Amino acid sequence: MSIVKMQKVAVIGLEKQKASIMSKLMDFGAVELVDQKDRLTEDEWKDLVTLDNSHAKAAELDAKISQAESVLRFLEKYDASKEPLFKTRRLMNQDEVNKIDIDQAEKDIESVLKLEEQLRQLNEQVNKLEQDEILITPWLGYATPLEMIKTPKAIIHEGIVPTSVDVAGLISELEEFGGIVVKLINSDKDLNYIAFICLISQEEQIMALLKQKGFSEVYFRGLKGTAAENLKRIKNEKEELNAKIADVEKEVSEKAFLRQSIENYCDMIGIESDKEKIRAKLLKTKTTFYMEGWIPERLIEKASKLLEDVNCCYRFSEPEEDEEVPVLLDNKNFFVPFESITEMYSLPAYRGFDPTSIYAIFYAIFFGMMLSDAGYGIIMAIACFVVLRKFRLEGTTYKMIKLFFYCGISTAVWGALFGGWFGDFIQVFARTILGKEVVINAIWFNPLDDPMKLLIFSLALGIIHLFIGMGIKAYMQIKEGNWIDAICDEGFWYFTIIGLIGWLGGGSISQTLPTVGMWLAIIGMAGLLLTGGRHNKGFGKITGGLSNIYNITSYMSDILSYARLLALGLATGVIAQVVNTMGSLFGGGVVGLIILLVMFVFGHALNLAINALGAFIHASRLQYVEFFGKFYEDGGEPFNPFRKKTKYIKIEQEEE
Repeated sequence: MSIVKMQKVAVIGLEKQKASIMSKLMDFGAVELVDQKDRLTEDEWKDLVTLDNSHAKAAELDAKISQAESVLRFLEKYDASKEPLFKTRRLMNQDEVNKIDIDQAEKDIESVLKLEEQLRQLNEQVNKLEQDEILITPWLGYATPLEMIKTPKAIIHEGIVPTSVDVAGLISELEEFGGIVVKLINSDKDLNYIAFICLISQEEQIMALLKQKGFSEVYFRGLKGTAAENLKRIKNEKEELNAKIADVEKEVSEKAFLRQSIENYCDMIGIESDKEKIRAKLLKTKTTFYMEGWIPERLIEKASKLLEDVNCCYRFSEPEEDEEVPVLLDNKNFFVPFESITEMYSLPAYRGFDPTSIYAIFYAIFFGMMLSDAGYGIIMAIACFVVLRKFRLEGTTYKMIKLFFYCGISTAVWGALFGGWFGDFIQVFARTILGKEVVINAIWFNPLDDPMKLLIFSLALGIIHLFIGMGIKAYMQIKEGNWIDAICDEGFWYFTIIGLIGWLGGGSISQTLPTVGMWLAIIGMAGLLLTGGRHNKGFGKITGGLSNIYNITSYMSDILSYARLLALGLATGVIAQVVNTMGSLFGGGVVGLIILLVMFVFGHALNLAINALGAFIHASRLQYVEFFGKFYEDGGEPFNPFRKKTKYIKIEQEEE
């Protein structure tokens, strides 16, 4: 339930030991280095130090990674092995990492690149042949060799004209020139294919007429023999090329096992690239280097020992008031999955408050109430449990699956309380297929029978949720020494809201509650009116108080927002019952059973998907808008330590 306290660390070390020190810091994996280039503009620094620039080396390593990633994508297309549902990093110990052969991996990459180039060239040849095939297919009835262009006195032309042109009339016009032979070779829905031989002396006049008719010349460059002979040759060559392509693809497929070693290579080169890039954040002289960074306070003792072992000068210090400090959340195991909801919104400011462990219970309750079907909850919980057991998930993916596991349990509990088991499927199945009446009573009550009860409960839960948010705000104000603000801004609102609730609805509990509530509301509103403009001057003190009172509409709106717990809960139950009713329309028997089961699978799968998404969105919204809106200070930047960041392997000793 806290934000990890950070300390600033400044280090001076010998330039000749820098590579070793940076490797040890990377292995340590708990220091976020800060860019020092702004120091170069400060008078006391600019004449003493320069940036430790290593962009060229980093760019070279990144180019190697890019090439290797390209090879991996290429191999993946020809890998017949089944890809897992969730791709996770492979666990390797340090000894296995030390045995990774970079040189061999580079040779493997080179061999695959050669095969890729062979395939590219072969496919280009096939594409060229296919283009030639498309070109000559309409000319199969043309017996003249395609390479024949002219004689000493005559010239041959082949081309196309649109079908909109009267080709018979065109041929007649051409024949009027005399000394010309025209032949219609082929026609399709768009084009007429014609060839003609004419005297060279008449060529210019004939071409002028043809251009008026939309004639476009066809060129058979590089082709020899008739169209039919060329088509036969093309088919033979394509067969040979496709056989070669199949052989190369088989060879590539046989090299698919290299993916693992190339993935290892990518991660190792990536680590070296990160080391080079991080140097751009350091300053140096001829013999020393300087760096600054952030480290969790609890790790200072370990960091001190590491820095002393490498003979560095170092200093730890508290953050300055105006410094931007990275944020690292620290929650107990149960609450960690709910950090994904906080991160989706924005991390809290370093000097703010992390509410994850407080709203987590509410989030699970809200989600369960909105989905509110025990069958759906059990399916969701089991599916997430299987995924968590089968795959070594990490990061946000792990958090989200674990979150839905908890939400599935909550959904199953609320579903049982409300009597929802795939809607009323069990009752419908028994009545339609077995001819028996089965009654499954809700442990608490059925919202479809008593929606007002659920509405009141939802609003009451919402008020508690809001009050906790207001309480956090008061706590933050008191922590900063602003006792008056806590009383005036939060305390009087407690009086007002509790008083209005007791005044308007307390009569159903006790006759004295409305009177007590009225006086609490009056005290609260009077306090809000008198203190709302305390920070303003002159007439603003009055208008500030009135504006403060007007905020009651905002609080009422926030409370009413929790009615969505009722609305979405009813929607899930109603749709589930509609699905069951539709499935039962065909009665009993084998046909009726099949239709009922088909409707059950598809209808409830769709209902689960849609309403689980709705529950996720609206449960998040209630945190972001109603709850966070009362106290949350966002804008924190995530803690990003200098460590071995790998995509494909997870080094065992790095596990937290």
